[in-house]
Amino acid sequence: MKLRIVTGLLMGTIMSVVISSIITFINTGMDAGYPMRWLKAWFVAWCIAVPLAVILSPIARRWAEALVAPK
Repeated sequence: MKLRIVTGLLMGTIMSVVISSIITFINTGMDAGYPMRWLKAWFVAWCIAVPLAVILSPIARRWAEALVAPK
């Protein structure tokens, strides 16, 4: 359980940082207000991504195992 939570925390954090920074840049461009816009977008994304990563990781793992299982 501890590994699942830490993995979800890391995955959710990494994914939310990368995606929110790219989408914020695409939608609003880079100027003096970018860091604050990105921080707000990242916080919302992080609040969604981390719980989903923790909750959905066992399902994703089972699907991955089924996809790579020898036939």
